[in-house]
Parts: sequence; C-alpha cells; structure tokens
Amino acid sequence: MVREEFDYDKWLREVRGEEAQAKPAEATEISGGLAPAQIDPQTGPFDDQPPRPNLALPLTAKTTLARALRRSHRQAKSKTAKVRLRRWLERVRCSWDEFQASRRRAAVYGYLEAVFAIVEHFRLRRRTKRLLRHAFDFANLPFDKTAEPFAAVVRCTSGGGVDNKTISKWSRALRYVARCKQPNCGLRTFMKEAGGVNSCANLYAKNLRRGHRW
Repeated sequence: MVREEFDYDKWLREVRGEEAQAKPAEATEISGGLAPAQIDPQTGPFDDQPPRPNLALPLTAKTTLARALRRSHRQAKSKTAKVRLRRWLERVRCSWDEFQASRRRAAVYGYLEAVFAIVEHFRLRRRTKRLLRHAFDFANLPFDKTAEPFAAVVRCTSGGGVDNKTISKWSRALRYVARCKQPNCGLRTFMKEAGGVNSCANLYAKNLRRGHRW
C-alpha cells in the first residue's frame, strides 16, 4: 500500500474555502434566522409589524405648542404678581389699623411711609395705573384712572376712615416728599425736619402746585 503524501497547501486552501462558505450562512442567521438581505428598509424586519409612528411634530404644531407654553407662563406670572400686590396693599391696610389703634400723634408717619413706599415703587417702574386698578379693586371701589396715586391708595386702604380734606392734605404732603426728599433720607425724618405733615402739604401747595415754578 502506497501512502499518499500529505499536501499542506491543498489542505489549507480547502479549509479557507469552507470558512468562506460558512460566513454567508452565519450572516443569514441573525435575529432568529432572518438574513439582512430579506429586511425591507420600508417596513422593517417584520412584514406584519405596523410602521412606527412619526413622533416629530410638524412646524405648525411646534409653533402652537410654544405659544401655548409662553401664554401659560405669562398668565402664571401675572397671577403671582397680582397676589404679591394684593398682599402689599394688605400690609398698607395693616399700617392703617396700627395707626388707628395707637394714641400717639406721630403714628401717622408709619402709615404714610407704607403709602409712600408702594406708590413710589410702581411709579418708578411706570406701573402706576396697574397699582390704581388693583387698589380700587382691593377696596371694591369703581376704578378711576385719573385719580392722584397717593390719594387713591389712602382712600383704598383706610376703609373710608379718612375724609376728603385729610386725604388731599396727605396727598400734597407725600407729593412734596417725592419731589424734594433725598434717597438717603427717611420719610419720617424729612417730614419732621420740614415741619411735619401740614407744613409739607403747605409747601407743596405754595411752591410745587401746577403752573408754579419752584
């Protein structure tokens, strides 16, 4: 018996050929035996599976959603500002109650400081009309857009406890303070140095009334 000589090169070619044939077969056994060539790019790997919904919103829907979010944010912000303003008016009203409960004559300065602070805050921010609208609503009074701000806040936070003559006097005094007081000087100190509430009201009527130059 003649033994056939082993041909290494032939054996290596046969092994490589078998490996090359085995690779395509392995590639077809992906995800339960479905070959990549059988996957429809339009429908996906399963023909009976419905197409995935397109979650991207159209441009008009995105614009509508953005506007709705901005509107909701403005409404929430406006509501919060309204609540803060009402609380501030309530604090001014509390200052009035404290003034009424006190027997000290100088207690009026605490109330006038509260009135001055809220009016000047909204005047500097050019929101005086908004303050007036909420002040009249706070007092359940008809809105008067032409009302003088200091007089309006006094009328709306004093519960009807101040007559028109006194409201006018306090309004003139506070307008004088707003025109002449330095920022680093307190209202109480300034008014006392000027001679008191009556003196400030008279100084305004004499020197700062409409049509009169200072």
